[in-house]
Amino acid sequence: MAKLKLGQEVPSFSLINTEGELFQFEQHQKEDKRWHMLVFFRGEWCPVCNEQLEELQEHLGAFRKLDVHPIAIAKDSLESLRKMKEKHNLEFPVLSDKENAAIDSYGVMMHREDDPYEDHGEHGEPAIFLIDENGKLMAQYLQSSPFGRPSADGLIKTIKYIRKNKA
Repeated sequence: MAKLKLGQEVPSFSLINTEGELFQFEQHQKEDKRWHMLVFFRGEWCPVCNEQLEELQEHLGAFRKLDVHPIAIAKDSLESLRKMKEKHNLEFPVLSDKENAAIDSYGVMMHREDDPYEDHGEHGEPAIFLIDENGKLMAQYLQSSPFGRPSADGLIKTIKYIRKNKA
């Protein structure tokens, strides 16, 4: 599991989006010079994750004003992610990471089959990575359980603070 440091260039990854297209993060960053917010979530089956994604959608206008582009990632199948995206009318990309490519390279905590409590099998735990226009890590939130995630308002305050104080 990787441990990313603030100011470090983040790893790239290639995953399939809910439209069935290849999403290459490095290429996307070259074409889209906004800040990016990678939102790793447990899966479409997780009610707390669904609430989080709905909240991000509700605050999408505020993120756009701050020039921040959310991207959601989970280990789920494309079909389940497609249904979830449609159900919540999500307007940001949702990507499937079945092989843990981004999960592993970003050091997202994993719940494994042999962990001390049962929890819907193997899946990534919640994590958020805020990445600036140059591909540098500005903030990260790593969780080892479904609870304790920052709210959309908390993320907006963090983004404003970092932008104001960025060297």
